[in-house]
Amino acid sequence: MTIQTDFKRHLQEGRFFTSNELVVVAVSTGVDSMTLLDLLQSLPKEQRPRLLVAHVNHELRDQSKLEEQFIRNYCQKRGLRLAVAHWPRRQHPATGIEEAGRQFRYAFFARLMKKNGSKVLLTAHHADDLAETIMMKLTRGGQLAQLVGIADRRPFAGGQLVRPLLPFRKQELYDYATSRQLTWFEDATNRKLTVSRNRFRHQIIPALEKENPHFVDHLLDYREQLADLLAWRDQAVGNQLAKISVAGRLNLATLRSLPAVRQSILLRTWLERAGVRDLKSKQIRQLIGALANPHQPQRRLELPGNWSLVHDYDWCWLEKADKMRGQSQKAPAHVVKLGQRYPIDDQSNLVVTDEPLSETHLLPMWLAPTQLPLLLRPWRPGDQLLLKSGGHQAVRRVLIDQKVPLAQRERQLVLVDSQGTVVWLVGRKWSWFTRPADYKRTWRRLLIGIVKRRGEKHE
Repeated sequence: MTIQTDFKRHLQEGRFFTSNELVVVAVSTGVDSMTLLDLLQSLPKEQRPRLLVAHVNHELRDQSKLEEQFIRNYCQKRGLRLAVAHWPRRQHPATGIEEAGRQFRYAFFARLMKKNGSKVLLTAHHADDLAETIMMKLTRGGQLAQLVGIADRRPFAGGQLVRPLLPFRKQELYDYATSRQLTWFEDATNRKLTVSRNRFRHQIIPALEKENPHFVDHLLDYREQLADLLAWRDQAVGNQLAKISVAGRLNLATLRSLPAVRQSILLRTWLERAGVRDLKSKQIRQLIGALANPHQPQRRLELPGNWSLVHDYDWCWLEKADKMRGQSQKAPAHVVKLGQRYPIDDQSNLVVTDEPLSETHLLPMWLAPTQLPLLLRPWRPGDQLLLKSGGHQAVRRVLIDQKVPLAQRERQLVLVDSQGTVVWLVGRKWSWFTRPADYKRTWRRLLIGIVKRRGEKHE
């Protein structure tokens, strides 16, 4: 039979598994999976794997019991190993039952592979399934790479999921099953037009085939051409990204020097590989523009999936947004006690004292009694420093002028007096306080500075 010859050749070319290797075969008892199971048993001994049949009873209809009993009898007669899982009715959701059922099945297959040490799961997806998937993705919209549809193999459960029937049309499987006098069960739910895939299967694609009987063949040929182009693109993009990204950070100076179309492809691929997917082309263009804005060389851009794109001059990187919110919530805010040490980073403490410390030099600062006590806290957008000229300078402007990296800027602390006036932008710049003539008699001299941490705990 032609399909047997083609199936054998396809397995040899694909090298999906080795002879005598244990593979898990997903069998629903429909014509597709029963054909796959028969083809596998018909392989020559030197090419035939060891089979572990996996069947899920979804308990969705009365026929499910008959299907389970059938596959039990079938495997027993042929000496095949069988594993059956039940999806209890009480676990069925009110909506989204198709997707929930799929998740249950694949979780079962993964457990089965792990338990038995198998690295290969075989499913009976065929060319018509592939065509339906491509048309559904084309209708819904998304990324170009998604139009490849389903691949003949993909990583799964520490091994791979293989679809060895993808080259074959549904009618070929029917013809084979009939000629071999195989028994199979038709799932009545596959005719329900309330399910979108069924509408593509029974209405949309047949209508297109009336326009051109070779529609599916042409669609699959386009898919193969697209897959080749994308593979070529991915290799070229990967080589380019290796040159412009370091330790998860993207070099924007190099990116900006490239043509606009390459910038978009590189940025999209870099984001997708990091876990940010399904961005529209318009969103990518907006990101390119934002990262090239000279008036905002440091900023944080929120992305889908709880991601933040951190832009810091000529570099950008991704961080989880909730991680940064958590860090901000943990930022210290303390009423400063003399002699007490307060952490400002992993290596340093801030200390305010009225007595000299032997370990370091602190800067003397005279403050009015009404300015005490001092408070150490994160800086705020409205914070300003007092200048000798009598004017003010925004803390934000100081951080920008000193080109403080955004990650450090978000953790920047200020020392403020009891009135909320910034005394010190910690480690960076002091405010200027005009002193009265008798300040040495009426004001208090304090020593303020940064010392290395010694592991003390503060109150």
